[in-house]
Amino acid sequence: MHRFPSMSSIRSAVRSRNSNRCSMSTKPHKSLRTIDEMPHKKSLPIIGTKFDLFSAGGGKNLHKYIDMRHKQLGPIFYERLTGKTKLVFISDPTHMKSLFLNLEGKYPAHILPEPWVLYEKLYGSKRGLFFMDGEDWLINRRIMNKHLLREDSDVWLRAPIRTAVFHFICNWKLRAQSGNFSPNLESEFYRFSTDVILAVLQGNSALLKPTPEYEMLLLLFSEAVKKIFSTTTKLYALPVEFCQRWNLKVWRNFKQSVDDSISIAQKIVYEMLHTKDAGDGLVKRLKDENMSDELITRIVADFVIAAGDTTAYTSLWILFLLSNNTEILTEMNDNDQYVKNVVKEAMRLYPVAPFLTRILPKQCVLGPYLLEEGTPVIASIYTSGRDEQNFSKADQFLPYRWDRNDQRKKDLVNHVPSATLPFAFGARSCIGKKMAMLQMTELISQIVKNFDLKSMNNSDVDAVTSQVLVPNKDIKFTIRKPKIDQNSQRHIQAEK
Repeated sequence: MHRFPSMSSIRSAVRSRNSNRCSMSTKPHKSLRTIDEMPHKKSLPIIGTKFDLFSAGGGKNLHKYIDMRHKQLGPIFYERLTGKTKLVFISDPTHMKSLFLNLEGKYPAHILPEPWVLYEKLYGSKRGLFFMDGEDWLINRRIMNKHLLREDSDVWLRAPIRTAVFHFICNWKLRAQSGNFSPNLESEFYRFSTDVILAVLQGNSALLKPTPEYEMLLLLFSEAVKKIFSTTTKLYALPVEFCQRWNLKVWRNFKQSVDDSISIAQKIVYEMLHTKDAGDGLVKRLKDENMSDELITRIVADFVIAAGDTTAYTSLWILFLLSNNTEILTEMNDNDQYVKNVVKEAMRLYPVAPFLTRILPKQCVLGPYLLEEGTPVIASIYTSGRDEQNFSKADQFLPYRWDRNDQRKKDLVNHVPSATLPFAFGARSCIGKKMAMLQMTELISQIVKNFDLKSMNNSDVDAVTSQVLVPNKDIKFTIRKPKIDQNSQRHIQAEK
């Protein structure tokens, strides 16, 4: 999960930067340009180019605004969105690869939204990996990598994910027996993502028995996490410290959503840690690494909070794209592996994180420029994924572009896979990326196999930035009654 930064959070990250070395160019420094020679838009003192962003629709259109700037100024430029800080934006895949592989250092520093930083500063909640830096981050990240990212990790991840998907599909089948229905996809996918994460934490051998109280707890948790992101977006254009100092409603709503999310997540993890049957999931594996209960709670609670938006909104975008390209449904039914191409193509067009950020730990060379220590560099993933130089017919939804054996691909001259980085790249890439891909491919595959979907949106749906890339209106479908096989029928009866 990656968020676009505020100016004060950038300054905070710069103050806490590490001292790792960056890969340097072999060119002598005198032949390099400075950041002041970089293309940029003229800005006003104090407010920078904030008026330009406001006239373009404000923060909700940030991805389009920066995309426009790249078209005007090229693949690398700087902009003062506010204040004195020069934000360097890049969209060239070569520059992005260099940033994440060579320049980010041993302890990559990313930038958190200002409300999150202020909350952590005020209440000292000691959060997990997302908030860790330095050696503390590296030690715990290596442990998590071992269980979530190594080559054989999908072996143990697949079973609990498939179990969660099976329950989700059976629930839809049960509802469809009474006729067609229209689910609240955003809320249901958020809740489903929570179910998947909990299944992974417990493992397939010790899933907590659902009770009405537990179901209500999970519902409250999902809604609280959603509210974190919506209230963060509302605070984006406001002086956050002022809002907090005067305890304005927008800050109170943000604080309450974070308080609720952390409290519920910690309660869930506590139950897992103290159940008699620890299961075979991630919590048990972390205990076997001799992690303290306190550290496991911190890491896992943040993991639960952070992981939902990526899969929930990407799944939503996938169904939206499929509803407008029904011929692709036939290809998915004919080829079980084709769903992976569908997921990749959806994430190219609608990356849940339209920007990825890093703070340079040392003076570095990026392209033809010599950048100073502490410079914030922002990879414009939305722009790079829709650039015709990187992907032919870039605005079209063409999953076959990811199939090297598809004959239609010969008509697509440009194809640069490194131009789309939905899970980032390098040492601080998304820790849950393998789990997310397993979840989305299994979920979308089962929905397509078991249901007929009919779009109910009569007008265009557009993407807006709300910390992550989300639809500007509800995406609605009618779910048609499926044919129920005998195994699913028996399970549905048991659920009753």
